Amino acid sequence: MSHAIVGIGETALGKQPGRTAVDLQAEAVITACADAGVAVGDLDGLFDLGPYFRPFPMFSASLNEYLGIRLARQATIDVGGILSPLHMIGNAIAAIERGECSLVACTFGEAAATGRTKQGRGWTMAADDLEFEAPFGLVGSVIPYALVMARHMAEHGSTLEGFGAVAMAARRHAAMTDNAVMRRPMTMDDYLSSRPIASPIKLLDSSVIVDGGGAVIVASAEVARELGAAPVRVLSSAMNSSHRNIGQFPGITELRIEEVGARALAAAGLRRSDIDLLQVHDAFTISVIVFLEELGFCKRGTGGDYALDGNLEIGARCPVNTHGGHLSQGHVASMLHVTEAVRQLRGQAGARQLPDPRFVMVAGAGGYFGMNGVMILGRE
Repeated sequence: MSHAIVGIGETALGKQPGRTAVDLQAEAVITACADAGVAVGDLDGLFDLGPYFRPFPMFSASLNEYLGIRLARQATIDVGGILSPLHMIGNAIAAIERGECSLVACTFGEAAATGRTKQGRGWTMAADDLEFEAPFGLVGSVIPYALVMARHMAEHGSTLEGFGAVAMAARRHAAMTDNAVMRRPMTMDDYLSSRPIASPIKLLDSSVIVDGGGAVIVASAEVARELGAAPVRVLSSAMNSSHRNIGQFPGITELRIEEVGARALAAAGLRRSDIDLLQVHDAFTISVIVFLEELGFCKRGTGGDYALDGNLEIGARCPVNTHGGHLSQGHVASMLHVTEAVRQLRGQAGARQLPDPRFVMVAGAGGYFGMNGVMILGRE
């Protein structure tokens, strides 16, 4: 073992007026260090993602300064969606394997619910305002995802009920998660009657914007042994990239997500049937359906039926997003998908704990399915 995740940290989620991305990320890092049994000053590496709702150049330097530590490696990493935390962990591993670092924090957090500027349009910045999209009103993230969802429905005949089953499974899991903002029971009628955002996406197809943060600590083998904790190994990682803007979307099957999953499984020496839990980026319900199908957990066009049959829920062979995901726990750029994976592998998930999980697949997209990635974690 050359590297392992030895600590996890989360802040409370919800509306927290007065919080900033710097102090939320700092709290997550401090909590993760305490979980690992190390001092913040012991860190020699730091990788993070700056806030989307308020552009912040050289963010990692500001966080480092706030924490008051001296580092051998640091960087702000933005690849979009779940790819950002996966790349943070990958960079941490690379720095450790090169002998540059032995204890690295990876973190994201921001005041997305209360910290937006009045003149802002969410995280749609000038870089999104390209000539063939913005003049026609195609801005932000909801409309691009709505186009992918509409395409899936047109190509496969998928129904709203199938997407509703994804949202309902997330809500049931959030009800068992203390640090979740949406814990009230949801029915299919609730889902179907929720207001439209960008057809066919409804309110309950959409992730919950929160103030909050999360972090993990990646350590070398020597440090992990010294800590005496039960480390979680990063067994493999695979990623690809095809486009940035939705106007260049090549088609769902052309994303080659199945190849990314196959590479990650092969590198870990595993088969899909070995995976006990899937933690998948779920900014919108369509993301879960696409990754279930493209990773081969069900056949293309059957993701909705797969969800309706209860296959996403705790008690199924391979449940999905046992913490409630972005859809019900809260959107923290998938950092909490990773912390939940570690918690499950440690056997510390409480009421939602799976029986003896050994391997967790963390998967999803960045941007509008332009960057896709899979990381496999395993119990040491």
